[in-house]
Amino acid sequence: MEHLVCDSSVIVASLIESEEFHQRGLHYLIGLENSEYAFHMPMLVAIEVASAIGRRSSGNRQAILAAWHRNIEDWERDGKIVLYTLGRVRMEHAVVIAEQDRLRGADSVIAALAEELSLPLKTFDQEMQRRFAGASG
Repeated sequence: MEHLVCDSSVIVASLIESEEFHQRGLHYLIGLENSEYAFHMPMLVAIEVASAIGRRSSGNRQAILAAWHRNIEDWERDGKIVLYTLGRVRMEHAVVIAEQDRLRGADSVIAALAEELSLPLKTFDQEMQRRFAGASG
């Protein structure tokens, strides 16, 4: 099982068919379901995903949101995802990443977790890929 830090862009792409990287996102989500991947994520990612679904999905918004909530609970229970809080030390590390790599707030929290855990960061955010050395799609 490959452990990685997962950005919200990967999950959103996998859940919304109209997203540009939908097929690539599905690859990671199917891998998660099949225990090929374990996702490590700040709790902030769960909020970002719910927010993006609410803004980007069309007619089936409620069904996608309900599935997302169920999936988080199931995946965490089954050890497929590990969620991390934003404590003081993690916050201070994210501030350094934000300043050094010129990342947005939430992106710096995700990048800091990847650095802290020494894990690759999977994201479809092109800016994040350019600015943070540990990020790839």
